[in-house]
Amino acid sequence: MRPGTRRAPGTAPGPGSRLRTGATLLSGNMADMLFPLLRNIALAHTLPKEQYGVALSLSVVAAFAELATDIGIQYSAVRGHDEADPEAVYGTLHALALIRSTLIALVLLASAPLVVWALDVPDALWAFLLLPLAPFLRGFQNLGVKELTRTYEFWPDAATTAAAQAAWTVIAVGIALVSRDYACMLFGIVGGAAVSVLVSHLLARRRWRLAWDRPVAREAERFGRPLIPNGLANAFSIMGDRLLVGSLLGVSTLGLYGNAMGVALMPRGQLLKFLTSLYLPALVAAGKAHGQSPGPSAGRPDPRSLLLDRWAAWLSVASFTYGLGLLALGVPVIGFVFGAAYRPSQGLVSAIAVDVCIKSLLAFPVAPCLAGGQTGFLLRGSIAGAGAVLLAALSVPLHGTLEGFVAALAAAEGLVLAWIVRRSLRLHPFTPALAWFLVLFPIGVTAGLGAVAATWPMPLADWVALCVVCGLAGLGAYGFALRSHGVGLRDMVRMGEPAGALG
Repeated sequence: MRPGTRRAPGTAPGPGSRLRTGATLLSGNMADMLFPLLRNIALAHTLPKEQYGVALSLSVVAAFAELATDIGIQYSAVRGHDEADPEAVYGTLHALALIRSTLIALVLLASAPLVVWALDVPDALWAFLLLPLAPFLRGFQNLGVKELTRTYEFWPDAATTAAAQAAWTVIAVGIALVSRDYACMLFGIVGGAAVSVLVSHLLARRRWRLAWDRPVAREAERFGRPLIPNGLANAFSIMGDRLLVGSLLGVSTLGLYGNAMGVALMPRGQLLKFLTSLYLPALVAAGKAHGQSPGPSAGRPDPRSLLLDRWAAWLSVASFTYGLGLLALGVPVIGFVFGAAYRPSQGLVSAIAVDVCIKSLLAFPVAPCLAGGQTGFLLRGSIAGAGAVLLAALSVPLHGTLEGFVAALAAAEGLVLAWIVRRSLRLHPFTPALAWFLVLFPIGVTAGLGAVAATWPMPLADWVALCVVCGLAGLGAYGFALRSHGVGLRDMVRMGEPAGALG
């Protein structure tokens, strides 16, 4: 589709445009992933360690505020409100977005002294006091770019995201090269917000205006209210660890932790998005074909069972291979990318590898719960994950090390994972014995190899060879376990249209 044309509402893209649609979606996601990585790499090589830690703190606080107050206005813009005048609908949503952004700015302004005190960076108070400018500016963004996605026009939204991330990166790195201090991140964040507003107004086809339609506002509030506790829990489980590390162990340590954990978690998020997008339609189709009961119906086996076993298997194999990759190459790769000052110890990388493996497996119930509408269980899982971060923080006075914090975090999240899996087996027709193997095997192997690295240090080449051998043996164990439960290699790769996924 040409940028100047518009598809009729509700019309799916034709065969010729599916590739372009997928490429556009991918480009937006890649911009959101790669620009922050490139920005942090450049700043790590440019700023002194303490200055880099403060700069990272500014971006973490900004991201935390956005995540914690996400009430889904962007989703309401996509959903629309067919019974009302579109001008009134989007004018009301713009008003709600501006109210939200103003509240975020006020909360950030009020909490700035507390954040500065917790991080022990009193000289940076001015920067945290100016940080609210970014969310306030973002409140003027034109939601018309979200509206266009209803007709599968993703390029304006993707371009807005990419332009904001590019501006943030160019401004922050450019100023860092001159000033060599944390202020570069503040100006980058504010500049990126301003560019996102400008580009959204240029690309949206609906003029930005304010209005107030009470039914539309009430519907948006009903839709967004349940997202608030989930947003708070997600913000704390995703970003809370960085704030706690910065306040308990110092902003210099935050730089080391932020780089190592950021590199470890970045591919995980994209992988989970991909697997969820792949399996969710098939699970929805299977649920409609068999009803929402978790057990067999009318003497027929539940068609979701094999799908769920495949979902869990891919999740487990991905966690296993990625965990081993981090164990084998995490120390030299992170040290090379971010510089010698941020080269982590093998103990830290081992703890992160185990924790990332567990974090990936925490997605065990995501696709089946989304397919079955069981979002309450996902919310409880998010709250439990936030509690795990708090437990890990409480352990810091006992050991005072970053390695100890990550190890405690992995242990606490492991307990959350055990509860999630046990509950998931009651709600959904996984094969129980296979499910427990798929959860425990990658964690056990990763933790065992981490213990070997701590006990018997060895040259890099020998260590990589050991990880490769264990990886190949582990893949063989996966093949045997899956085959023993009736899941063959052909089953694992046979995933296309939902109907075909049901066999």
